[in-house]
Amino acid sequence: MSAITTILLSPGGWADDDDVVAELNARLAPLSPDLPGRWSLRNISTEDHAWGGTKRPPHLFGGALNHLPFAEFARIAAQLPWSDPEQFQLLVMGDGEGRFRTLTLADLRAWPTD
Repeated sequence: MSAITTILLSPGGWADDDDVVAELNARLAPLSPDLPGRWSLRNISTEDHAWGGTKRPPHLFGGALNHLPFAEFARIAAQLPWSDPEQFQLLVMGDGEGRFRTLTLADLRAWPTD
């Protein structure tokens, strides 16, 4: 049975945090060694056809992640050196939830461990 957590991550406006997201993905990988890339976020702001032409939103990463251990995700993301920590936003919708929650780095740092 699936338990999908949908994640949209905005590292902060136009901040170029591709390397930080790659590090996040690398740190998540050992949590699911049987399925490489299972919990990877991808850059979705570069898909012109998804945004109505040649205009793009600020850097945006996303994924629909099955059985994501969110407490571990929060711990790892909170430790990384984001370019614009005050502008960082994470939109999260858990399985069965009807809308996204918006979380900041402060929220992730305070997230309870499971």
